Amino acid sequence: MNISIIYGGTSAEHKISIQTGLAVAEAIKDRYNLNMVNTQKGIYPFLSNLEDVDLIFNAMHGGDGENGTIQAYLNYHHIAYTGSGSKASKIAMDKNISKLICKSVKIPTPNWMLINRDLHTGLTMHNHGGKGFTFPIVVKPSNEGSTYGLSIVHDESKLPDAVGLAAEYSNEILVEEYIKGRELTVSILGNKTLPIIEITPSHDLYDFECKYNEGMSEYTVPAELSDALAEKISSDALKIYNTIGCRHYARVDFRLNEKDEYYFLEINTLPGMTRTSLMPKAAAAVGLAFPDLINTIIEIAILEE
Repeated sequence: MNISIIYGGTSAEHKISIQTGLAVAEAIKDRYNLNMVNTQKGIYPFLSNLEDVDLIFNAMHGGDGENGTIQAYLNYHHIAYTGSGSKASKIAMDKNISKLICKSVKIPTPNWMLINRDLHTGLTMHNHGGKGFTFPIVVKPSNEGSTYGLSIVHDESKLPDAVGLAAEYSNEILVEEYIKGRELTVSILGNKTLPIIEITPSHDLYDFECKYNEGMSEYTVPAELSDALAEKISSDALKIYNTIGCRHYARVDFRLNEKDEYYFLEINTLPGMTRTSLMPKAAAAVGLAFPDLINTIIEIAILEE
């Protein structure tokens, strides 16, 4: 089988995407005929590289690789690819919309406001959170991954700087209630959830430094939760995945407070596949080695075409 791995891209997650692309290639190099396509100059110039390809493995993160743009292009040209389709990718990439969907299906998510980044003409705020919330708060881009532009703000004087940082990555910024507690993530493979991971970062939140530097976070797999709570969190993760219309694989992030109340944060339709990535850790906990995880994603994608 001829597989093209597309990776790189032009988003803020360019370097992480390169790591994922190279890791995926190393894992399956003995199983398939591989063609590596670095899309650092944009997604369209690689058209000539797609001749005689049986499947695209999408290893791009953020930007056009994850927001539905490349998916729509591949759909139009009837090219099979891994990961969620165009509509689901676009929805999942927009944290505001995905949170609204969670509310519509009765899955808790932290209260939030959406702010337009044009501070010079005044803030445009849309309160979707119902009741108000107080500091500390989380400020982050509404359409970016890998915690780029994310800040925890402890008082109002720091809010403009945090919004300015987030605005470097997105036209819209989420100002979100900070949930004190534990960081949990649920990986989904096919239509089944993998063991929940608890992340204990060195910082207040699982930020970029803690994500991509070994030793900056500790991981507990499976997370130490009651069976009933673990089952409910996993069930709601799968509910989000299916409601948005995701396919093949994804990862859903939650916060769990001291009362064992959990809150949806976001869904990642193209989770990282690097040495420190979360989904490979969850797969390993059920005996699925990294090469077999990648091959399973490919097999699922082929079966669903």
